[in-house]
Amino acid sequence: MRPHSVLALGLTVASCAKGGAHEAPVADSGPMADASCGDLCDADADGVPDHMDQCPATPAGEKVNKVGCADSQLMPTLETMFPPFGLAWTHGGDPGRAGGLTWTYAGINHGDLFHIWWIVCDDPATPCGVSLDASTIAASEYWQFDAADSNLAGGKLVETNATQIALADGTMPAVTGRLTVTITDGASAPVPIAAVADLKVPARQGAYGAEITGAAFNVVVLIEAQQMGTTTWTPYLDYYDAAPTPTTGGSTAVSFGGSFYAK
Repeated sequence: MRPHSVLALGLTVASCAKGGAHEAPVADSGPMADASCGDLCDADADGVPDHMDQCPATPAGEKVNKVGCADSQLMPTLETMFPPFGLAWTHGGDPGRAGGLTWTYAGINHGDLFHIWWIVCDDPATPCGVSLDASTIAASEYWQFDAADSNLAGGKLVETNATQIALADGTMPAVTGRLTVTITDGASAPVPIAAVADLKVPARQGAYGAEITGAAFNVVVLIEAQQMGTTTWTPYLDYYDAAPTPTTGGSTAVSFGGSFYAK
């Protein structure tokens, strides 16, 4: 078996949007403040006194968090520290072997948050793809959405790419890579996946993700390879190991990650 050069399977994840449960209250000294009622003033009648209200003029009837911000007044914010929300993260398997890689997130505390999202391949510093002929991933090898094989409503995202493999005879046949991501909740039911535009998340680079509504979810990642002109998909490391590649100098690279956003 030849050595593989595998990029880290990155997680980009930490701080919730303005008005999140972890933020300290700040004084509301805006023009709506009324000194006659002191600390009991509540100009927008949202149940949070003005001196603690971080979002004045909340639309009437909207539910607010403990610092007076409604869902409509907040923007999703990237979580920059890991693990967020008090969750526990476990992992097992390999994305290039049968069964793939499994990431399990459990014990998620939604607290005062309205939404939590998990976005696929969102880190610009770690472009997602697979290469079978180099230790780095070229821009031409990044994943591209496969609408025909994806079942977003059923929690299945499929993306493909184009790469190549260097063989011992000096040839470099074209190879198609395939990424399959499935997301289920703590009860193993599918978690719907959607485009970030539909989720209304201002992702950095990711194009698809899922809203996480429960306390746990699971992600299974399988990366496969198929030589052009064939119909068989094989876990990419199994494919590479079985191919007649040079005994020295061969390498592969893969990257994949997920980011959390919340508000």
